[in-house]
Amino acid sequence: MRISKSTLDNTSSVAVVLSKHKRRKKMADKKPYEVEYKGVTIRCSTSQEAVEVAKLLGGAPDHPHYAPWRVDEFTEFVDRLQVAQRRLLNALLKARCQSVRDYDLCGKLGLGSNQALVGALSGVTKVAKLMEIDPSRIYYQRTEYKQGSPERRYYITPAFMKAADDADWPSQNDLVERGDD
Repeated sequence: MRISKSTLDNTSSVAVVLSKHKRRKKMADKKPYEVEYKGVTIRCSTSQEAVEVAKLLGGAPDHPHYAPWRVDEFTEFVDRLQVAQRRLLNALLKARCQSVRDYDLCGKLGLGSNQALVGALSGVTKVAKLMEIDPSRIYYQRTEYKQGSPERRYYITPAFMKAADDADWPSQNDLVERGDD
């Protein structure tokens, strides 16, 4: 039932909501890199484009997410990590700077709970701090609330992803226990 041209009934409002969702999904598929600025998400086609947009919008070049890694620094850092921590970073790297939900990470890593995930994240942070590396140069976390429940999303930083790509890390050997061969 239509009351006026600007008022929609329930049936047509559902169609509008669904079509907006489909458009957003198509846009996300075409432009997988996101930059958040003052609550607005800007989608980009490449990681380089996302870095440029962030810099243009005031993402200072010295921001930890964009601070470049020296080859020796990256190599020493990943060599100090335990296998569980390497697998965690590998799962984040596979997402290519896109978010990975906490329960998805637990599933991919075979962890039974968020407590186990926090343990692996804590290990990454401890190694970083031992080397005097700001942990936000490696990964960061955002919490969103869905129906009152927290949903944590984890992201690898663009600089860490670039360093891993440049070093061709991780290899299959980096992801297995030393005695598992």
